[in-house]
Amino acid sequence: MRVVKHMNKETGFTVIELMVTLAVAAVLVTLAVPAFNTFMQNNRITAQANDLLTALNASRDEALKRRATVTICSSSDGSTCTGNWHDGWIVFTDDNADSIVDAGTDEVLRVWGGLQGGSTISSAAASLRYDGIGLVNNSATFQLRIPGCKGNLARDISVSVTGQPSVTHSACS
Repeated sequence: MRVVKHMNKETGFTVIELMVTLAVAAVLVTLAVPAFNTFMQNNRITAQANDLLTALNASRDEALKRRATVTICSSSDGSTCTGNWHDGWIVFTDDNADSIVDAGTDEVLRVWGGLQGGSTISSAAASLRYDGIGLVNNSATFQLRIPGCKGNLARDISVSVTGQPSVTHSACS
């Protein structure tokens, strides 16, 4: 009877193979990170633009449903028209159409908190007032900007006198 002995062969990676693998991984990460950052910025600004669009549409819908004046304004405290748009905003019934939340007569319908990640919204309009047929007291444009913005990731949200909001991509400044 014949016995065959097998030698134990050690398996694994050589140092050169590990170095090549790490170099390839480093190149891939270097290429992927900028694209991922742009992807994240685009998602963030889209979500923030959608929040403002939701508020504008909700204001118009409530005005039409109630056949009464409904106002949207910037609000840093969630109960009065104070602060800047990037601090947050509120939608409220505005019985006397003065764009001021009057205790006892006006009702805050919905509150949106401030923007995250250092984003800003600016507009010349301190508030928009929708009447009972969905028209606004004046047209307005909101400029939504995100830190580190590149290309055309900025958003401009326009509201026509008919009350319909629209979003356009704009160049970062």
